[in-house]
Amino acid sequence: MRAHYSFTLAMALTATGASAQCTFTPTISPANPILCPDATDTLTTQVYEVYQWYKDGSAIPGATAQTLVVEQATDAGSTFSVSATLDGCTEMSAPVLVDGWVFLLPYVIHGGGVPINQGPDLQFCEGDTLTLTLSPGYTENIVWTNNGNPIPGATAPVLTVTTDGNYSVSAAPGECPNSIMGIGVVISATFLPNWQPDIVDMDNGELCAYPSGGATQWYLIGSPIDTGTCIQQTAMGPYTVFVDYGQACQVISEPFMSDGISEPQLPKPSISPIPATTSVQVKWPAVAGRNTPWLLTDGTGRTVLTGVIPASGQSQLDVRGLAAGNYMLLAPRVPVRPARVVIAR
Repeated sequence: MRAHYSFTLAMALTATGASAQCTFTPTISPANPILCPDATDTLTTQVYEVYQWYKDGSAIPGATAQTLVVEQATDAGSTFSVSATLDGCTEMSAPVLVDGWVFLLPYVIHGGGVPINQGPDLQFCEGDTLTLTLSPGYTENIVWTNNGNPIPGATAPVLTVTTDGNYSVSAAPGECPNSIMGIGVVISATFLPNWQPDIVDMDNGELCAYPSGGATQWYLIGSPIDTGTCIQQTAMGPYTVFVDYGQACQVISEPFMSDGISEPQLPKPSISPIPATTSVQVKWPAVAGRNTPWLLTDGTGRTVLTGVIPASGQSQLDVRGLAAGNYMLLAPRVPVRPARVVIAR
């Protein structure tokens, strides 16, 4: 390339009577410029009297200064050279390629817990973890967002997600820290609550899973012992129960510790008859405040009857419209334990 330019200039200089055997050769700095996206750089040569810059072998109109500004968008991939004249002698520099960085758009890799669906909106169970990992090379100016808002302190390549949201990220490659790009998509994640049974102490050593559901498995110190909705305590130790509610997210109960020591317990309503067919008589303990609400729930936890504790402290529940099964009588605002109501048909 340089030989071509020198030959051309030599012919031109010979025609004008000038000599092409100069004692200098101009050079261009930087020698190997690589431009970031939308960036510019300045090519420069030594101090001479006259300059002419060339792009891909063609003179650039008006480019007659010691420096030349090049742009990534229009000049990347082209070669540049400069002719310089000093003391009547003109010489051409070697060409310099102006290159440009080309990056793939950033992307995110999913990891952590396995979603319970196939997306695109990812669903997880409460307590699971989703990890979002930014593509390699994007290490600068990382900003993770949730619902469009920057997450404070979230500037690392990996984001750990445990709560609902719509997540995205923008970052720049290490070679071009000012070239910030986004992934162009939003990653939606939802964490569904777990269905977890409670263990209710029903007196006389009986424990019941609440709400009841499908298949039930009781454990004592981690070993399976029974599959009924209610069981009798037979030994000291932690009791737990798993109930299948037919949901995607289900967990075992919190442990109920049976230590064999008799301790004072909260009072509970007295229920009769057991089982009942048409009505249930309830005698509320004295600590139950009068005119405070009570509710009867079915095995799924759905409220089926409501009322208030009367001044007499005794309630009569009409249960003729309820299906056979186990129910729980609760008074959430007063210090009494739940009572089991059994309806037969």
